[in-house]
Amino acid sequence: MPTPRKRNPVSFAGITGAAALLALALGFLDLVRTIELKTYDMRVASTARPEAPSDAITLVTIDDDSIKRMEPIVGRWPWPRLVHATVIDYLAAGGAKVIAYDILFAERDQRRFMVGDTEWTGEESDAALVESTAKAGNVVHAAEVASAELIDPSKAVAPALDAPALNQPFRTDPCIEQRPVLTPPFPALAAVSRGIGHTLLVLDADGPLRRTPPLVRVGERAFASLPLAATMVARGIPPESVGVVVGSLVAGDSRVPLVVASIPDYERQDLQACRALIPWRGPAQNAAGHPTFGAFSFYALFRSQQEILEGVTPEVDPAAFKGQIVIVGATAQGLGDVFTTPFAEGKIPGPEVHANVIDGLLNNWTMAPAPRWQAVALTVGAAFLVALAGFFAPQAWITGVAAAAVALALGWIAVAQFSRGAWIPVTVPGLAIVFAFVGDLAWKYIVEGREKRQVKKLFSRYVAKDVYEQLLADPSLAALGGARRHMTVLFSDVRGFTTLSEKGTPETVVGQLNEYFSRMTEVLFEHRGTLDKFVGDMVMGLFGAPLADPDHADHAVQTALAMSRALDALNGEWQRAGRATLDIGIGINTGDMVAGNIGSTTIMSYTVIGDAVNLGARLESLNKDYGTRIIISEATRAALKGRYDIHPLGDVIVKGKTKPVAIFEVKPS
Repeated sequence: MPTPRKRNPVSFAGITGAAALLALALGFLDLVRTIELKTYDMRVASTARPEAPSDAITLVTIDDDSIKRMEPIVGRWPWPRLVHATVIDYLAAGGAKVIAYDILFAERDQRRFMVGDTEWTGEESDAALVESTAKAGNVVHAAEVASAELIDPSKAVAPALDAPALNQPFRTDPCIEQRPVLTPPFPALAAVSRGIGHTLLVLDADGPLRRTPPLVRVGERAFASLPLAATMVARGIPPESVGVVVGSLVAGDSRVPLVVASIPDYERQDLQACRALIPWRGPAQNAAGHPTFGAFSFYALFRSQQEILEGVTPEVDPAAFKGQIVIVGATAQGLGDVFTTPFAEGKIPGPEVHANVIDGLLNNWTMAPAPRWQAVALTVGAAFLVALAGFFAPQAWITGVAAAAVALALGWIAVAQFSRGAWIPVTVPGLAIVFAFVGDLAWKYIVEGREKRQVKKLFSRYVAKDVYEQLLADPSLAALGGARRHMTVLFSDVRGFTTLSEKGTPETVVGQLNEYFSRMTEVLFEHRGTLDKFVGDMVMGLFGAPLADPDHADHAVQTALAMSRALDALNGEWQRAGRATLDIGIGINTGDMVAGNIGSTTIMSYTVIGDAVNLGARLESLNKDYGTRIIISEATRAALKGRYDIHPLGDVIVKGKTKPVAIFEVKPS
């Protein structure tokens, strides 16, 4: 089996740290933040719940059909306030819990108009609206706050605000959004309103509406949004229990996390504004074409009230609004504001936005970004997992598969947590995954690739294919530079080469010698040997280097026997071809040797040196004296694990040694 791959742990830690730091640094770029917002939109769309519409909120829409049908009765838009009073009476009689009127009645009506055969003045019409609002006792009217960039600072003076609904003791925090002017309903209407809420909705820089300011400050006073004011009335939450505290909107026993955004004020200075992420239930309509919130046209309710006054069964039963929070607002083209949302189904009007916000407040459904430390931990963790996979994976595609798996897991976790109200960032961790994969790829190619190319250059022609593959998988196994090893060395020399040279042409001799060397090298590789070098007509083979081999002595002896058989086969072919035959002598010794790169910085070779090497060469030359083919040393015989036909030849003192060495002949079995 291949040896397990090793790698410097420093590379793993470096790739993890570099990928995480680079991703976190890029997270401050507007482009990366915008991409994260787009992933936020995708998660909004995938976790929305339009198939389960709220049963506590109903919309009354001043739509195109209502504008068209009402014109013959009361004239063109804007309608007399008497018309709105009629619908408020109808809803109040039906038992609506709250009526949130998303229409601003800032000025007194100065017109005269006809309703049927009766002429009305603007003053009478205003009085009817005030009377209906007071009688209902649960109407929340809209107020408008000016956009800071559109206001002349010299004129940014809020009007006198004396109505109780405009003087609420909300708890405030410095991050409440500051605005220069609030325009409330006209004083008489403000005085009888159960609540007054601003209708400010602010788009993000990239276009969609994702956040809303639940409270704004004008001068020294704070004002609730229309959805918050309506929720306070519906749930009976006193104003003193509402406010922004430590970055969260507190409304009774509910707590809504707020996102801090930087905005320009009317003096072109940066301010911090706390806004709540809108917990979208769904788009205006779901995939089946059904509305997310129940809706009736304004005309249908106006007509139903007239039918009730005439004693006729109304088209719409007022009981349909019993216990409902009813939002009345304009949706007709060109009449009301429409907003781009995270949904792909198109823009939705302001009343629909307010419905989503109220739905979240009623059900304590909130959305909050993950704390910064969690985002950092997720980024580091993503980089760590990919780098870890690369650390153990020998091939880049395996790391790529691991990176894809981590990315998929990140996406799944992000969507699952989003459905529970937690916005986990995916863009920066996703960048960390990419950077970790690219870093691992670069390491494999630049660092490990260089080592492998070096190993390939050194060993591709010297070792067996399986040994070569292991060296490529882990170049450190080659112990480049030299290391002491217990191994076996084999020397094989040709006998009869002089005769061959005398009888043949140089071309014939070289061709026959190359044929011989090719076959001997194949045999050497077949038995896990390493070709050290050719010296003239001698072959030098190594066993146990550059890879450790516990059976190096057996493999050397098996190689010698196989070389002998291979030469016999070659001799038979050459003899039949009328060519000269050859003989060989093989010497094998086992012992401690130093194996590694030896030479200069420009020219070097992988070889072994030591007394044990020299002894192997001496044993090979003894074959001439003993008339043998294969001689091994006592050290080799003692290291053998297999059974071979071995015969002692006695003790000899070889050149360079003073002590006798026991030698043995190995015969083919």
